[in-house]
Amino acid sequence: MRVSIDISSARQLLALVYFFLPAFVYAQSSLQSTILQNYTFSYSIVEAEPESVELLELARNEILSKATLNGGIIYATWVSVEKPADAPFAGLSDNQMGLMLAWPNDALQQVDALNQALQSIDSVSTVSSRLFEAIYLPAGLSVPTMRGFYVHREAKYKLENVNEVVRLSKEAWKTWEPHWGVTVIGLFREIGITADFANLNRIVWYPSYDLWLDTRNNDDMESANRFRQRRSMRIPDSDSGIAIATDRILP
Repeated sequence: MRVSIDISSARQLLALVYFFLPAFVYAQSSLQSTILQNYTFSYSIVEAEPESVELLELARNEILSKATLNGGIIYATWVSVEKPADAPFAGLSDNQMGLMLAWPNDALQQVDALNQALQSIDSVSTVSSRLFEAIYLPAGLSVPTMRGFYVHREAKYKLENVNEVVRLSKEAWKTWEPHWGVTVIGLFREIGITADFANLNRIVWYPSYDLWLDTRNNDDMESANRFRQRRSMRIPDSDSGIAIATDRILP
C-alpha cells in the first residue's frame, strides 16, 4: 500500500510537532528537577570474603530485597568488569558489588538501617556507604544504557569552582557524547563531608574498554577545550581524579 502526504498535511504535522515539543522538553526538565530536589543517593560497596564470591552471587536477591525494605529505590547495581591489567582503574573485585539507591529525602535515616541489614547477610563481610546528591541526571531514576564499560570518576574541586565545573561539563557533553557514542549517566556531589572542597562523581557508559581508550585522544575540539578548562580546576591530590570501572547488572 502506498501512502502519500500532501504539502499542506506535512506542514500541519510539523506545526503539531513544534507545538508540543516545548511542552515535552519542559516536562522532561521538570521531572529531572523534581528528582534532583527530592532524592538523595546512597553509594554502597558490599564486600564478601574472597572465598565467598559465589555466595555473594547467590545472596544478590537477598541484598536487593533488603535494600528496598525502608523506601529505597534501586538505581543501579555495579559489578566487576574485565579490563587489561595495565588499565588505569581501581575497579571492583569479583567479591565486591556496588549498590546505588535513591532515597526520598525524608528517609535518609534509613541508610544506617540499610547498612545493618546488608551486614546481617551471612556472605557479606563489610559494607561501606556514602551519600550523594544528583547534580545532573538526564534519565532520572533509570539508567538508560545496557551492559558495557562504566567509568565512575571522582574529582575534588574548590567550592567556588563547582558551578563552573558543572557548566563546562554539561556544555562539553553536548558534542562529546554523540561524537563518541557514549552516554553520561549522571554527575553526583558527595554530601555529609566537612571540608573546604567538593567531591564530584561522574558516571559514564562506554560500549567497551577499547572505545574508552579511543576517547583518550579526543578529536572533538569543542569538548576537548572544555575538558581542559575543567581539568585545570581539579585539586591535584592523590584521591582526586581516581576512577573505578564496572559493568552493570540489568534489571
